[in-house]
Amino acid sequence: MGPYAEIGRYIDDLLAGNPSIVGVPGVPGAGKTTFYAYTMANYLRDIICGGGRLKTLYVYLAPTNDLLIDFLEKFLGFLRGAFQVDCSPEELARRIRVYGSKIEADKYPQVFKAVDDDVLLVISTEWQRVSARVLSPRNQVYLIDEASRLTMSHFFIPIADGIAKGRQDEDILGFAVIGDVNQAVGLSEGERQLLLLEHVKRLSKGSGRVHLVDLNISWRLPRGTEEPIKEGYYDGNLEAKGNPFLLKAPHEELKRILSDEHCRRYEKVINEFIVLASRYPHVHIELDTHFVQGERYDERRARLAWCLARVISALSKKRVSVVVPYNQMAFAVRMLGRLENVHTATVASYLGREDDIIISVFGKEQVGGCNTYYLQDPYIPNVQHSRQKNALYSIGSSEILLSSVDACKKQLGGSPNKRYSEDVYEGLEKLHKMIEELQRLEKRVVRARGL
Repeated sequence: MGPYAEIGRYIDDLLAGNPSIVGVPGVPGAGKTTFYAYTMANYLRDIICGGGRLKTLYVYLAPTNDLLIDFLEKFLGFLRGAFQVDCSPEELARRIRVYGSKIEADKYPQVFKAVDDDVLLVISTEWQRVSARVLSPRNQVYLIDEASRLTMSHFFIPIADGIAKGRQDEDILGFAVIGDVNQAVGLSEGERQLLLLEHVKRLSKGSGRVHLVDLNISWRLPRGTEEPIKEGYYDGNLEAKGNPFLLKAPHEELKRILSDEHCRRYEKVINEFIVLASRYPHVHIELDTHFVQGERYDERRARLAWCLARVISALSKKRVSVVVPYNQMAFAVRMLGRLENVHTATVASYLGREDDIIISVFGKEQVGGCNTYYLQDPYIPNVQHSRQKNALYSIGSSEILLSSVDACKKQLGGSPNKRYSEDVYEGLEKLHKMIEELQRLEKRVVRARGL
């Protein structure tokens, strides 16, 4: 039995009303949200368009509006495509509730109303939004996407403890939780220690009601782009199945772009980059200087990233996202001019998102202390280098960043302490391994000196 079939069997059992917990640690792009959407579409397909009611309410929780919309689109897509179920919008609005922010449905305001007995599925960014709107007591089953910032521990850990011991909560029959501790960013020390999936992992060792299934296949990450994070953050236990993209030979448009005042100085670097990008889906541009000290933007990197995005968009006709560490850096890139099919975003705003081609721009690499963005949260680079569907291109100084990680570890005395918990210190070691693997890929590196 494959891992997806095993997870499906456990979740089907949970949806049928048998109290249990299912934990699914998964690598980036493992199709975790897609699996949830398919499972719910399959389970509700025979009733969602009709007038029948269920004793159990099903709830999907995710931390961002983007993930809610992604789940809903996939759920409806499976209903119509895989199962040939085509409810009217009015019927769906009667059966589904959506609780998030900045989500609009002017024609169907009913989707934001309270949960009555006709509602089968709720999609929400927070469990509090759901509990406050359920009008009458019903059994509840939760499908949780603990992506990055989301921590449900204070509410669900006591419930998990009870189910593991055979004591069911009054309303909640159980839950499934998917996630990836290596992509959990923006958390305080206390929150990282209380990630729900990590607690479920501990419970699975002593309870037959708690099931754990790992997913190590990434259907999103293209082959040939995964090696740094595979070795750094996943100990080699990641198999990339996505489709790699290679840039085609340059055309006349390239000459025009490189004659632009912003891009002229990068002509040599970009020409070398294009040669490598025609052979490899992952290319790194190694700089010989660190990020500008005392600032959260670096004009040289912003211009190089903008010019590179402009060239890639023109040559590939694919969507490109420039992913940077700081808001000021994102602003600096955008100020150079709007580009068609190019989006610029911070890592924090890119949680749970993806694009055809990712340009990942390193943050501060200065040596000395442990107070830079990557050293305080060493799981950030994993998010930044795992959003690509076809190709990944990175810009920064791996040599200086590696030195900064070593200096930080030395300052900490070579072990966790009060300032750096075991989890965060382990993250530093994973970041170290990721950079070392990046440096081993010498044939994919453009060395840009004196920019």
